[in-house]
Amino acid sequence: MNKLISIIIRTKNEEEWITKCLQAVFAQKDVRIEVIIVDNKSSDTTLSRAKEFDVKIIEIDKYLPGLALNYGISNSNGEIICCLSGHCVPTDEYWLTNLIKPLSNKEIAGTYGRQVPTENSDPLDVRDLVMLFRNESFIQSVDSFFHNANSAFLKSTWLEFPFCDESTNIEDRIWGEQIIKSGYKIAYVSEACVYHWHGVNHGLDRSRAKNIARILDKISNLKPKEDNSKNLKFTTCLAIIPIKGETVSFQEISLLEKTINSLKSTNLVNEIIVTTDNEKTAKKAEDLGVRFLMRPDSLSTSNTSLADVLKFTLEELENKGEFYDIVAVAEEIYPFRNKEIVKNMIELMLSGKSDTIYAAWEEKRITWYGTNDELEVLGGNSWVIKKNKNEDNVLTSLTGYLLLVKPSQIRKKSLFSSVTEAYVIKDPIAVLAIHSQSELERVINHFRKTINL
Repeated sequence: MNKLISIIIRTKNEEEWITKCLQAVFAQKDVRIEVIIVDNKSSDTTLSRAKEFDVKIIEIDKYLPGLALNYGISNSNGEIICCLSGHCVPTDEYWLTNLIKPLSNKEIAGTYGRQVPTENSDPLDVRDLVMLFRNESFIQSVDSFFHNANSAFLKSTWLEFPFCDESTNIEDRIWGEQIIKSGYKIAYVSEACVYHWHGVNHGLDRSRAKNIARILDKISNLKPKEDNSKNLKFTTCLAIIPIKGETVSFQEISLLEKTINSLKSTNLVNEIIVTTDNEKTAKKAEDLGVRFLMRPDSLSTSNTSLADVLKFTLEELENKGEFYDIVAVAEEIYPFRNKEIVKNMIELMLSGKSDTIYAAWEEKRITWYGTNDELEVLGGNSWVIKKNKNEDNVLTSLTGYLLLVKPSQIRKKSLFSSVTEAYVIKDPIAVLAIHSQSELERVINHFRKTINL
């Protein structure tokens, strides 16, 4: 073929694979190529190894997948563009010939090839690659799936349909959606095969998966023609307010009343139950128009956990035939609880995207725990989740502010699950906790002039 093919390879610390990749690329038969490396600040020997080949290297400071490809393509001279990951290695000498062959059909705007695992690939990657990339070629006229680890298209097509500059992930799927909507087709070429050691799921990176899921949710072609997804959402919410001893109040201020009002204001809570061991607290709940449940003495000891109380309460209701999709747990100790945040959190839980959602406070300083004699940096405790590997920030759960769980979690007495999401509260007043009447009295006297209680 006489047409020049520009191969765009994005890299960042690919020293383990870049030599193998480029050796296979320059071994291709019956093609005329130029190779452009778009590197995102590699700190290893990637670029030194790449310079041993006849390649053009351009560097970028800010990496976004579509932005990097657009930059590389804008610096290319070929009529045909090929995108290849720096850790993908063509399996034979006719990979590129096979990959570009369908582009002679004007109805086909782009092609992508097969990806197979290496001998050292993780079993999860082996499974996913084998199941996703079949050994039979086909044409897509409705399905917009496209994968830039091993793809090709005409530069003229790219001029009409450049990649999204702002997307953090799956720029190829967004591009494929544009192509299909515009009436073009996409070809999958099983004969254009590459080894791809880490697969398509990047080590099951949950943060990456969340970003991808949000983007995919905006691609209309991936949804059923009739959207009945609302039938899949949760609809019923039980709120449990656990109180040990007498509820806290001072003058006209009742912490229980404020908690009940914050839950009722959402119009999303179907039932509110005050579970208590105190008759005065039960009477107060009744006066405020909500049900109460007296728990046995065995659940009022110093060793009783919140999980124990919740399990008892839920089972008592379910034994009466009362069933709920989600459970909201709110203690009365947060009088400045933000009603909009409560509503937002419940709406998020009702959407069904998480098993557990808890209110949290973000601490941006180094936090220590232990005694004065033996202090350690906080991290790793069950009630603290590290926010970012590159920062000292931690998120501390505010379970009493609002905790949303599925009934199954309560039955297992496991209030935090594998699909747990933190809802960060940023207002320091909102997270002020009051545990006794004397504390409430001091707060009222201190803030009465500035805060409308």
